[in-house]
Amino acid sequence: MKLDTSVMDYFKAIYDGCNTIEFTYNKKNSLYIPLFSASIEQSIAIHVLDKEELTSSAFALARPMVESYLRAMWVKHCLDESEIEEGCEQLHFPKKLEVLLREIANAVDERDQFHSLKSTIEPIMANMHDFTHGGVQSIARQYGSEGHLSSPHCRKERDELLKLAVLMSSFSFESLTPYMECPDSLEDVMKRSNELLEP
Repeated sequence: MKLDTSVMDYFKAIYDGCNTIEFTYNKKNSLYIPLFSASIEQSIAIHVLDKEELTSSAFALARPMVESYLRAMWVKHCLDESEIEEGCEQLHFPKKLEVLLREIANAVDERDQFHSLKSTIEPIMANMHDFTHGGVQSIARQYGSEGHLSSPHCRKERDELLKLAVLMSSFSFESLTPYMECPDSLEDVMKRSNELLEP
């Protein structure tokens, strides 16, 4: 089964932009640039896994995808470079998503788009944890009313996950745009992302 052309074109536009990234190394951007990139990669993987009907694996990537983005934002906006040792052997991220969300929200401007993302992520945090760790909710979903093993996730849930993946990848891409040779690609990526997010 192949990905929809519109989704493939969207991720191709993201990769075309990301392949032009150049930056002068410092301890902060050497952490947050790869973390934004990881979030994009997990977004793509979610779409591929969903199309292959590997839905439990797709849902298991929801938390790492969001967490990569939040950790990148935390390093970028909340962590002072003086707190980072070369090699990052002693760096510890806040473990709870709630803490990351709160600290980033306090650090960015009140008009920053992060606040809209925060309100999208907060209601689904319990499910993200459950999906990642194969919790009771995820296990219970695998059985239909007759007691037979069935598809673990309904199409509506799956579509919401795919939309979250598009949202996360577009936010990560936007954060990487200042390091690209073609920053005008942001307009194309955002246009494509808005089309994919339309109801």
